[in-house]
Amino acid sequence: MNEAIVAQAVLQLTDKHPARVAYIGTATYDLEGPRKRQTEQFVRLGCEVESLNVAISGLTQVGQDLIETADVIIVSGGNTLYAMDRWKLLGLDEKFREAMERGAVLTGGSAGAICWFDGGHSDSMDPDTWRGAMLTAPVQEGDESTDAPECAQDAKAWEYIRIQGLGFIPGLVCPHHDKVQSNGALRATDFDRMMLRHPTELGIGIDHWAGLRVQGDTYAVLSIPGKEGSVLPDGKFSSERKGEPGVWIKSVQDGRVKSRLCPSRGKISELLFHPRQICLDPKEEECRQQNPVK
Repeated sequence: MNEAIVAQAVLQLTDKHPARVAYIGTATYDLEGPRKRQTEQFVRLGCEVESLNVAISGLTQVGQDLIETADVIIVSGGNTLYAMDRWKLLGLDEKFREAMERGAVLTGGSAGAICWFDGGHSDSMDPDTWRGAMLTAPVQEGDESTDAPECAQDAKAWEYIRIQGLGFIPGLVCPHHDKVQSNGALRATDFDRMMLRHPTELGIGIDHWAGLRVQGDTYAVLSIPGKEGSVLPDGKFSSERKGEPGVWIKSVQDGRVKSRLCPSRGKISELLFHPRQICLDPKEEECRQQNPVK
């Protein structure tokens, strides 16, 4: 049901029916499980769905034609840094920009959300997202974000890092903003610490069951009905996910992180801004060495 709601919301942004959908599973190393889960509703809605498998293999003319003609481009979750490095190696970053400029719908969750922004709060340092681990792991039914440890002692020793995105939309985005993953850290709290290290950027915290739709100069906050999130009825933040899903806007002022609830809709030019300067995370290179592209 959740995937059906997402697919319908995406297809509302294109006037092509049936739409031609390109699925990019680079961040999950072109695994079949994530591809099937994230595209089956588009197939049911009558879309023509094709996959671009470039996690290890090269970009063929057929693949290039797919990107140049797709009405919708879906990027999977998974390891953001690996996908970004692979796309840049193959020149796909420019192909995606050209697709955006001709009016294709660009979408995705987790890594598939981070990639369109200046940068993102990423779990690319999590060894469970590295190529060797994902290609040998049992097929999972859920999404690519790991679950919280059952107790504090079981927390795994990895850290979130800032990953450079494609820069199509200004902002430093945090997907799964209200979740705790296998390292035991609430992403919202860790994201605040990241904002202090990157104080010139505007932060966008997107709850696990929420989304941010950008169309032209307008935006809208989307959420899955009946799902848990961080937004309490009085508009305050719930670290225990006792509210509804939402999106939070963060900025650093006088050395402190200020957070406010994103309005349900408005003009993107009144919400986001291009930073004066972007500082890259030195841990990107360490992560790249541990999970290098082929």
